[in-house]
Amino acid sequence: MAARKTTQRRSSPRRADAKPLIPTPGHGEQIWILDVPYRASAPGAKYYKALKAYAYIGAQLPDELAVYASKPYSYARWVEEDLNGVRQPGATGFHKTPRPEQVDAAKAIATAFHHGRRGFLLADEPGVGKTGSAIIGAKAALKLGGGDTVLITVDRPAQITIAAWRDALAAFGDGGYRWLIISPDQLKKLLGRNGQPKYSFSLIINDEAQQFRHLTAQRTQYQRRVNRLAASPEKAPFVITVTATPGHHPGEYTYLSSLFAQLHDDPPGEWADLGKKLVEHGLPLAPGWDKGKWDWNDQAKGSQRLQHQAVTRVRKWMTDCDPPVMMHRDAPWGSPPIDGLPLDFTATQWSAYHQDWSEFRSAMRIARQGNDTARGRAALMRFRQKAGMLRAPQTAELVAAHVERGYQVLVAVELVTTAADPVANLLEEHGIGVSRIFGGGDLETERIRFQRGHNPVVVFNTASAINLQASELMVDGSRASSARRIGFFHQPRYSGIAARQTMGRAHRDGQVCSWSLLFAAGTVEEHAARIMINRLMLTSTSVDGDLGAFGKLARLFDADWLPESIFE
Repeated sequence: MAARKTTQRRSSPRRADAKPLIPTPGHGEQIWILDVPYRASAPGAKYYKALKAYAYIGAQLPDELAVYASKPYSYARWVEEDLNGVRQPGATGFHKTPRPEQVDAAKAIATAFHHGRRGFLLADEPGVGKTGSAIIGAKAALKLGGGDTVLITVDRPAQITIAAWRDALAAFGDGGYRWLIISPDQLKKLLGRNGQPKYSFSLIINDEAQQFRHLTAQRTQYQRRVNRLAASPEKAPFVITVTATPGHHPGEYTYLSSLFAQLHDDPPGEWADLGKKLVEHGLPLAPGWDKGKWDWNDQAKGSQRLQHQAVTRVRKWMTDCDPPVMMHRDAPWGSPPIDGLPLDFTATQWSAYHQDWSEFRSAMRIARQGNDTARGRAALMRFRQKAGMLRAPQTAELVAAHVERGYQVLVAVELVTTAADPVANLLEEHGIGVSRIFGGGDLETERIRFQRGHNPVVVFNTASAINLQASELMVDGSRASSARRIGFFHQPRYSGIAARQTMGRAHRDGQVCSWSLLFAAGTVEEHAARIMINRLMLTSTSVDGDLGAFGKLARLFDADWLPESIFE
């Protein structure tokens, strides 16, 4: 038998042009991680798949790439420092002196940390200074505990919120600690392939934490792992939760589940399904329409008093313990005044409002998008779109009149095509400059143009984490325009959280901004407005906030269940 020929396998030679997994700098060089926008040109830089980013290797970053350089406290800077093994300077800016209420909040945070609590809820009214309080409190806790790393999660839009926290660290000082500011869209980068956290942070600040209230959302799942909510307190980072609006009901306080477990001397896992545990404690909740969600039960849905009693009970878990793990202060300059401005449609407007959606869309020149049917929930949305678009001329006229009186005007919207765009376009047709903080574009530049007074109007759909108040102290020490602000809700919101946060955009840091809620009487907007005021009251009660500012709106909607004291 002939011997079988064997073939020796040869490994394929590595292609000369194959990119290395991670770049290796030469002598005197370093790695520069770049933030290169999609389709932008970055001559001399290379994309490294392992880093999921562009990088440049060299002793100095070329001028043409300087615009893409990593910023202090960014994820790109964090990775860059790890690769080079060298810490870089933090942000610098005009120094801010903490206000007494910010120092008091920082002391409360440090006290909770010192007594072994796993977290603290800072629930001050929007504009009272929670950002500064959290930074000062974090530095105090790190000084007590010996840690040196802090993660800050922010809300969208990241190009505004990350910059705002970076400026705040520059103003109040980073204490020499290592900080990372990250958006919810970047949270996955903090997890390894096994889904577990890659970093152990000494302390975490979750800003606008209500964004993590839905357990089925990916960002919530990532946040729970990064915060190590399943771990025992001694193995988890101390978490400063920052929000003036914890949720529409206690079943949405999911990001506080491990803190509740500690307060009740239970293992964290027993409170992972927060709604179920709250029902065991007698709260009037029931499973919601989606997995992991809870809502008021049928009895509580028909009784605002039951709802207020429930949120008050949960709040007292945090405020009546020793030491407290929650703090709320109303704005010393008062709550934002708000009233309602119902509009009666004309016969022509009513006709258009009841028009078939396809005919209305064609008449108003609205582009067809996605599933354009109008059934069930979609039908309610179509009626909201119609009402908002039909009222756009009246809103623009009202705004223009206030601009003539010397105001800078905020117009809050929820929808873009049928609300934000029409109102902004009508104002610009009248020669009034409008900053558009919705959709794409450079949102921070738009914000600054309004704050400097170059544009007297801002139309926006960002409910939280941006500053639009008069006389804002900028990072360079200058001030925003001092023109008095006034705000209009062009559209009622179903969300009390979004409504309360929206009012805090300009009613802050001692500056008063009154608001008006616009809606078409007898339409779906009136129903939305009624829900909005009820939920506004509930979110205020959840943190023991002042209810007096809602008196006018409550009377407008015959809210006879409210305590008489709010009308005084």
